[in-house]
Amino acid sequence: MSRFKVGTVLDRASPFRFPFKVEKGLSLPVHEYVTVEIEGRTVLAEVLDVGARNPLVSESLGGYTEEWGIERFGYEVAVAEVLGYLDKGRIMRPKYAPKPNTPVFRADTDILQTFYRGDKDRIPVHLGTLIHRGDVKVPVHLQDLAFHLGIFAQTRGGKSYLAGALMEGILLNTHFPVVVIDIHGDYVMMDRIKDDEKGGEYQHDDFDVVVYYPPGAPRINGVTAEVRELKISPKQMTNEAVMTLLGHLGELQSIEVRRILSQFREKGRPFGLRDVIGEIERRIEDESLRSDERRRLASILLRLEEVEEEVQLPAEETPIQEFLRPKTLSVICLRGLRSRIQDAYTGIIVDLLFKNQVKNYGDVVKAPPTFLFVEEAHRVASANRSTYASKVISTAIREGAKFGLYMCLISQRPRSIDPDTMANIGNYAVLRITNAQDQNMIENASESFSHRLIKDLPALNQGEAVLVGPFVPLPAIVNVMERRTVHHGTTPDLLSMEMKLREHIERARSERW
Repeated sequence: MSRFKVGTVLDRASPFRFPFKVEKGLSLPVHEYVTVEIEGRTVLAEVLDVGARNPLVSESLGGYTEEWGIERFGYEVAVAEVLGYLDKGRIMRPKYAPKPNTPVFRADTDILQTFYRGDKDRIPVHLGTLIHRGDVKVPVHLQDLAFHLGIFAQTRGGKSYLAGALMEGILLNTHFPVVVIDIHGDYVMMDRIKDDEKGGEYQHDDFDVVVYYPPGAPRINGVTAEVRELKISPKQMTNEAVMTLLGHLGELQSIEVRRILSQFREKGRPFGLRDVIGEIERRIEDESLRSDERRRLASILLRLEEVEEEVQLPAEETPIQEFLRPKTLSVICLRGLRSRIQDAYTGIIVDLLFKNQVKNYGDVVKAPPTFLFVEEAHRVASANRSTYASKVISTAIREGAKFGLYMCLISQRPRSIDPDTMANIGNYAVLRITNAQDQNMIENASESFSHRLIKDLPALNQGEAVLVGPFVPLPAIVNVMERRTVHHGTTPDLLSMEMKLREHIERARSERW
């Protein structure tokens, strides 16, 4: 196979990086891949920087460079970072530097795909293709999601689209269940596939999709997936979870609520929020009650009724095993609820899943390996407040992988996530981020996210992501693969909505006359 020469190694090369002079008439983009021979081995390297030089050009020449033909003395110098060579399927780093005048070749597709082929024993799924090399697929290993994953990008940066692509990969290639806590309703249409040829959509049968809404929560129009009620009983909730739903209470009020819940649990019977409200109403009517106690109970009653206006907590319970059915995406849709309610439900679901995995560990039916995606991680796992959800997520991400719970945190503000939680994230899929604080948080939290990759984040285009961590064979910048399923997290198209509104108005006018 003939190789395409792109340059020649210059001096001051090291085993880690080397400069090379680009062949006359060629231009190389950053993040292009090249190969060079070092001690008889073909070593892969990535172009990090490219600069143009001309020793005869100076400011004093002004506009005479073209007239005097000085351009012909110009050339480009590129700097490449050494990635390694393959030895019995393993990627190894060379101990020697390439020698000056060594030819540099463009890495051909077969060599690149060999580096990025993935390990079948670790269950690779393809998440994208290398930028500049659309024919080279980049896999991520599901086995290495035991180190958990952070998907980060600025607002409207493509986080949920990438997360959906990964969910597809898991569900299409394995029988493992996927659970997503969906704050914005981005994943409720994943039972449908876009038909570009016919210009429509149709339901697929590649995997099951079930959308769960808390009783009383607003529902999304147009959902064609199976819909069920998310029934969470106060009996299966911790006291702290109930307190989170109620919001801030005084010390005596909190004691009273805990006492009432304990009394219900001691009876051993199912009970719901309406039962708790009824018990408080009964106590308020007790004529022997002191006035301060009556006021305390009345304020608790008010809080409980406010919660009931948004969501109901019935006595019946949705079995946690429902979320763990093979090849099923369970979407916990919390769109339209107040932040406090969303935070509480997030903590409850994470806690129930974690406890189930611990209790039934080793039973692949009752506690299969489960992939849990959590949106708005900067809020529910916040560094600024010791919330119920934050504490539960911290425990689950620290201990969950031991019991087959693999977590993915999704956020546009990683700087606001609890540092202890961030420290337990080993894999990163990062799209465009321009905020320096977010960049610093990622760099400080990750052992493998180098400063040079951080510098690339503001320059990423829509749909481009940096993949770093044990789950990818080599750090890579990829174009995220096009999803098969429908993505519901798109910004409304104002032009199409204006046209529909105009048609509606014109139709109404014609019918009137």
